[in-house]
Amino acid sequence: MSTLLFESATKQQLDALVVDLPQSTLLTGADGTGLLTAAKYVASANIAAIIQPTDKDGAVAPVGSIKLDAIHQLRQQARGRAAARTIFIIDDADRMNHRAQNAFLKLLEEPTSHVHFILTSHKPHVLLATILSRVERFSIRPISLHQTRQLLKRLGVNDPRTEQQLLFLASGKPAALTRLARDPVNLEKIGDIMRDAQQFIRESNYQRAAIAMRYTDRRAAQQLLSYCLAIITHTLHRNPSRSLIYKSEYIADAYERIAANGNVRLQLVALVLSMV
Repeated sequence: MSTLLFESATKQQLDALVVDLPQSTLLTGADGTGLLTAAKYVASANIAAIIQPTDKDGAVAPVGSIKLDAIHQLRQQARGRAAARTIFIIDDADRMNHRAQNAFLKLLEEPTSHVHFILTSHKPHVLLATILSRVERFSIRPISLHQTRQLLKRLGVNDPRTEQQLLFLASGKPAALTRLARDPVNLEKIGDIMRDAQQFIRESNYQRAAIAMRYTDRRAAQQLLSYCLAIITHTLHRNPSRSLIYKSEYIADAYERIAANGNVRLQLVALVLSMV
C-alpha cells in the first residue's frame, strides 16, 4: 500500500470489510480522504476492474463522466457465476450520468455469487435513491493532526512554510496531502492564489480590483474565492467579526454565480464593489 494513512476507527472498519464484504458497498468522505485507495485496500488482489470518469477522448479525468458504454462493459465482465471473490470498483460513482446509473441499478438488482461492487463518492446525494438503498454505506474519516504531520514527514516535507501551507490546504486529507506534496509546481501556483486571497480579504478595494482583473479563468477564480472563504472561516474561529461574516456571504454568492456560468470578470467586479 502507499504512504496513505487511515484514521484508526476507519482502519478497523476497512479491515472488517476485507473479511466480510457486502455485495455492494459505498465509501464516502471528503475530497482528498483517499476513497479510491480505501477501495483498493479492501479489494486487495481481487480487483477485476476499476471504472473511472473519462473525458470525451476516453482519458481518465476527474471532471469527466462515467457513461453508459462503461456500464455495459462492466455488465459483460460481471456476467456469470464467479468461482472466487471478484470485485469491481466504481470510482467517483456520482459521475455516472443518468443512463449509466439506471443501467448500473440493474446490476445491483441481479446479484451474482462472489461478485462485489465498491463505489466511491464525495457527493453521494447525486446518486439515485434506488442505488443508495441497495448499497451499504461507510464513511472514510479524516486522519488526525498527528497522523497528518507523520504523513508529511514520510513524504519528505521538511520546509516549515510548505508544511504550514499543506496543513492549511489539506490537513486530515491524506490523498490530497500526498498529491500536493508530490507536485511542487502546482503547490507553488496554489500558494500564489492563496496570497492573492489574503490580500483580497485584507487590502483596499483598489488592490482587490487589481487582483480581480488578473482572474479571467473560471477555475482559477473559483480557487481564489474558495481560499478566501477558507481563510475567513479559519479567522472567524479565532476572532468572530461581523464584517468578515458579511464578506464571506458576498464571496460565497460570487462563487455560486461563477459556478453557474456567470461572467467571471463581471462577477469579480461586482464582488469588489459590494465589499466597499
